[in-house]
Amino acid sequence: MSKKVIIIGSGIAGISSSLKLKSYGINSIIVDKGNFIGGRISTREIRNGASSSFFFHGAQFFTAKTHEFKKIISSGINAKYIKEFGSFNPKKYRGNKTMRDFLLNLSKELHIQQKMKIIKIKTDNNRIKVLDDKIEEWTSYDGVISTPPAPQNYQLLNQFPSLQKTLKTGSYHACIALMFTFDEIPLYLNTHYDFYNKPGILSWMACGSDLSVWTAHTNEKFSDLNYHKDKNFLKEKIMSSIERFFFRSKIRFHSLHVWRYAKVAKKCLGPQIDPKYPVSIAGDFLEGPNVEAAFISGNKAAKLIFDRLKN
Repeated sequence: MSKKVIIIGSGIAGISSSLKLKSYGINSIIVDKGNFIGGRISTREIRNGASSSFFFHGAQFFTAKTHEFKKIISSGINAKYIKEFGSFNPKKYRGNKTMRDFLLNLSKELHIQQKMKIIKIKTDNNRIKVLDDKIEEWTSYDGVISTPPAPQNYQLLNQFPSLQKTLKTGSYHACIALMFTFDEIPLYLNTHYDFYNKPGILSWMACGSDLSVWTAHTNEKFSDLNYHKDKNFLKEKIMSSIERFFFRSKIRFHSLHVWRYAKVAKKCLGPQIDPKYPVSIAGDFLEGPNVEAAFISGNKAAKLIFDRLKN
């Protein structure tokens, strides 16, 4: 099918949308305002002389329940860019050796352009035009799939009220991620620590590509109340919690990252595609708070666009 679709956002929802469109014979381009693919599947590098270690400061792992996503995981394990993480039931997985490796391999045959922000979308007869912040001129497409978090999507899709109505129904928890290292790796160190339903401000703490680099995530209550506060205040609060846990170890602060829209608190309900125009939305905000949910949503958006364009 000789149609051209633009996908906004290079996270898992955007990548799965593009892969599904490709299986239908539809060409797509993914554009993203960030420097790297992945969205909240995020990796940050730290140099150690000639080698590197990697923080996983966004999603720490992903699970697989559906047949299609299990195939993705199995293929990645066989090709050694996905590995099992810990000894959980059900199983959890990570990119190998970084979370970004997972998406880089998944998207290696896709057309992706980073550092481009779409700032407006409008209709033009049966086609859709988008305006980016680089070229500053309108470009025409047969269809659009937009995958930013729901509040950002709401602002972008101001000419598509039915989709705005869907996007307005959901909500997110924030998350504050503090990345840190040890002067000397403690003995008997686990790869992860789960603090859900326990006193304190942390929800989860896990190593990155090795035991020298760690990320601590704050829990939903602390994050929602404090995400907008001074970063030095946040740093001191989280460092204090970590130091109480590793009280015999010298911990060095690396950096802080605040995710305003981190975890879906309430899913969006309503149409995923505009009733008249080939504009669809995708993201975990439609399916649930995990990586696989975003993947599923991207597949559904691609199917909706394909069905609209073939008619």
